[in-house]
Amino acid sequence: MLSDSTSATRLLSALLATVLLTASPAFTASDASAQSADLLKQLNAPSLRINDAGKSATRLFTAYLDLTKPPSAIGPEFGLTTIYPGMEGFAAVSAWAAANSNMGKVLLAVENCQVLGVPYGTLGVDAKFVERGLVAEIGVDNDPAKVRFPYLDAIATINAYVAADMYRMCEAGQFDEAFKLGLAHLRVLRQGCDASMFDEKVAFMHMVADALSVHRDMLYVYRAKMGTELLRTLATKQYPFLRPSDNERLKRIEMPEGDRLVAESVLASVFAEDGQPDNARFAEVFADLQSDAAPLTAFGATKRWQMIAGVHGSLDASTKKLNDVYDDWWRRWRMRPFDPMMSLPTELSRTNPVKYAAVVLAARDIDALFELRRVLVVELGATVCGCGLAAYWTQFDLWPNDIEKAYAQFFPKRFDFDPYDREYGRFRYEDLGTRERGVESEYGRVMVPGCILYARNGDGEFNAAARHAVGGKTDDFVVWPPLRALSRGQAK
Repeated sequence: MLSDSTSATRLLSALLATVLLTASPAFTASDASAQSADLLKQLNAPSLRINDAGKSATRLFTAYLDLTKPPSAIGPEFGLTTIYPGMEGFAAVSAWAAANSNMGKVLLAVENCQVLGVPYGTLGVDAKFVERGLVAEIGVDNDPAKVRFPYLDAIATINAYVAADMYRMCEAGQFDEAFKLGLAHLRVLRQGCDASMFDEKVAFMHMVADALSVHRDMLYVYRAKMGTELLRTLATKQYPFLRPSDNERLKRIEMPEGDRLVAESVLASVFAEDGQPDNARFAEVFADLQSDAAPLTAFGATKRWQMIAGVHGSLDASTKKLNDVYDDWWRRWRMRPFDPMMSLPTELSRTNPVKYAAVVLAARDIDALFELRRVLVVELGATVCGCGLAAYWTQFDLWPNDIEKAYAQFFPKRFDFDPYDREYGRFRYEDLGTRERGVESEYGRVMVPGCILYARNGDGEFNAAARHAVGGKTDDFVVWPPLRALSRGQAK
């Protein structure tokens, strides 16, 4: 599901954009403007209930504007997961981080805010933020329905700064300062995980997962120099409380309510005043969307949607069905991964694909969040466990022959939790002694010394960690020692 290139937000935005551009006497420019204003009001309502002191975005973006240009363009070759001391040009990267210490101070100042609080739309937003793209745009190209999130580029730059500064401080032996910064950064990213729109939420969940993996790199590489007490404190008092309301299963991450609001706007726009589908607009909107990736299918899609409009449910029935789909997801979101209820057909799967074709098209993709949350649960639990194992190693100069020996004193037992296990069991841990385990991964074949900790994947089976995949359908999810650090030769 995560490989689907068209997210729910893009789908819904494209739908509503096409609707508002459609020439129809029944849907005027003033109608579009009023609808857009109402949608913005609904999207911004949750954030408006929180005072400015509880929002981090303004202070974070103000600090971002003062950041000097990084040594390389932010992207796949230079960013959160690719910066490390052995990279080419690390001296310049380290100097860049040192010159921008104010960003670190701001992250520490906003780590306990309730929300990120980036407003939807640009009305009332500081002009300097709009100019630099530090916005969540509702109304691209004067179309109040097109949505994009250019501020995420700024977050990617801040991520790179944090990785660079943490490594800079670790190289200087300033481990307390490095991990205070890293934890503040994680908490700010966690704020972003509660954004209202699907694309934002997915981006931030990936960022948190990547940041946790970078922390594990550092914990493993610098464990001998960090010392037992700092590692123990991180494992028992810091990582377990990235957000006070969270637990090891991250049940408090919210579903993306904003996409439902956009979907409701789409539905309201393609129905006539009597609550029945407007055949012409219905066919044009949904045929354009369906054929967007394959223009040659446009004629067939138009014919199909004209037929569907004749049998589609009313506006009231479609809106109720949309809300039923989201209510079902909300219930499932609160359940454990393998609760018996999870095996029952979803409301979406039971939805008639013709009578409620518009709902089915608008609602797809949300299922991806369930899998992404499992990945994030593994990343968090692995970081707590790995940090605790490192603390054990520094105290006894060996890895435990049973992970239970590290419980309580070195990390909380509840974080040894594998969300891919149907029995709600634990990660698989093995003390390798003097042996090494070869693991095939995206980094090539990596030889793992000392011990190994890994989760199941989508197949629900342990496969002896012969192959590694992050949240895959097969293979195992190897989390400690960190394969990326081993592949770089850092830990040697």
